[in-house]
Amino acid sequence: MSSDFTVDRAGTWYGPTWNTSSGLFSWVLERIAALTEDEAVEAAVREHFAEPSGMFFLSWYPDEQGAEMVRVILGPLRDELAAETPDVRASVEELVAMAEGWADATDVFPVFLPWKFVRQATGPVVRYHNSERPLDIVFDGVRDVELPAELVHPQISLAENGYAVNAVGFDGLVPAAGLRLLGDPYNGSFEHRVQD
Repeated sequence: MSSDFTVDRAGTWYGPTWNTSSGLFSWVLERIAALTEDEAVEAAVREHFAEPSGMFFLSWYPDEQGAEMVRVILGPLRDELAAETPDVRASVEELVAMAEGWADATDVFPVFLPWKFVRQATGPVVRYHNSERPLDIVFDGVRDVELPAELVHPQISLAENGYAVNAVGFDGLVPAAGLRLLGDPYNGSFEHRVQD
């Protein structure tokens, strides 16, 4: 049985999910509760244990508590990994990398979209569509780039003259004048223009 720890940050589009065994999930939450210096964070995480579920979202908690949980993941928890098995270290390092992204997330970027998108249009306007939910990624003013037919779990960040896109099987720069996210029922539509 697996569990999901979503490293989402309120007010941003950042929200990757760490999927792991329920045992490792519980171990990480227990270590966060034990290693925190904030009594409110310890109480909140221990309360989660009282009503166990296979899901945990940082956005369930105030930003200050989320920041403390991220501090524990990036500091004391990461330090404890040296004593663990290679499999445990490798899995928890995925969570650590997500926590690093949480710490860097401000406003909108990086945008993390945990779905598969299929290219629908090519040219100066490149449109990717997700068939499972009403969400499209649209790059406007695209210049001279070969883009993949699919973007799986893309993370989009600002880059010079466009957007850095990291996805399964694709890691590259999209030289574009703008980015639009259309139709998402949770975060609403979004439009960004690259500064000239």
